[in-house]
Amino acid sequence: MNCFASCMAVIALTSSAFGQQADLEIDGTLDAEYANPKASQVNYTSFGNATDGVNSYANGSELDGGWIKVDTDTGNLYIFLSGNLESNFNKLDIFIDCVPSAGQNEVRSDNPDVDFNGLNRMGRGLRDGLEAPGLKFDADFAADFFITTTLGGDPPTQYANIAQMLTDGGGVGAYIGSGPFSGPNGTNLIDDQVYGCQLSINNSNTAGVSGDSANPGSGCGVTTGIEIKIPLVLTSWDGSGDIKVCAFINGQGHDYASNQVITPLPEGSNNLGGDGTGGYLGGFPAALRVDFSTIAGNQYFSTADADACAACFGDLDASGDVDNGDVAFCLLDYGQCASPCAADLDLNGEVDFGDVALILLSVGPCS
Repeated sequence: MNCFASCMAVIALTSSAFGQQADLEIDGTLDAEYANPKASQVNYTSFGNATDGVNSYANGSELDGGWIKVDTDTGNLYIFLSGNLESNFNKLDIFIDCVPSAGQNEVRSDNPDVDFNGLNRMGRGLRDGLEAPGLKFDADFAADFFITTTLGGDPPTQYANIAQMLTDGGGVGAYIGSGPFSGPNGTNLIDDQVYGCQLSINNSNTAGVSGDSANPGSGCGVTTGIEIKIPLVLTSWDGSGDIKVCAFINGQGHDYASNQVITPLPEGSNNLGGDGTGGYLGGFPAALRVDFSTIAGNQYFSTADADACAACFGDLDASGDVDNGDVAFCLLDYGQCASPCAADLDLNGEVDFGDVALILLSVGPCS
């Protein structure tokens, strides 16, 4: 059964069934429901360090952390990637492995044509009469679903595409719309009415990793970035297996991978480029011949991973220290909790000065 071909009817039915469930607001700001990150960045960004601090525009790209939330009550998969996406039409490419014994460990070049055939530019295929490799993932990762988003223009506007990645190629893909910002510090939303996907970017982050390879900093503590909602029915998830996500910042043509990969490349790694060593190949196909399986560690994060940025009592912003930032986080949530909230440390159903007092008693670095 072609999931995309029947998804409008399925989504309509699931929307009715889940209509009474609370849904997360997709606004590029981390919600407490995501809990702790599954991945955090240790590598400096060589695609520019964002310093502007406004929601709509960023002068650099970085991926600081990765979260996954699978919500069977609402029927949605939520992905949150903290950091920034530069407003120059560079791409954020996200691959999802969610179907056991299926998908593509090496990207093919006969996938759906999305974003000017950008997915297939990364695929293996004939080039100059010879078979040339494409983007290859870690050995235990085979992509089943692709989503890509980009940002640019005046006013800055976000665009997105999705595609199936079937084991034998083919399948269906789609452009799912655009989301202009309501102003420099306003918000944006891609609200796809056909497939039910939503995306938003908040580019106000100026913390996280730096642009200095000698002092890379840490991705922990960043709570704004790229937020995505995908109906689980689109992914063909079986309802029980692990869901894995590989995400990285890519060039405008999907053919020059940065060093901003999550889960991260080893500390100090430079841009991967098109050939895996910083060189540019271009053309079609096999314009991106990066092989993640040859790089130390996993270049993906999953629902089964241990929490990154090890949390400690009172460290509400996951910065590794209990400090003024956590007091500020607490005060922002001040008042009654409609549902369990992270800042309600004494579990009395509201965020109040009792919780602030507990933070002050815990001040210092997390052990």
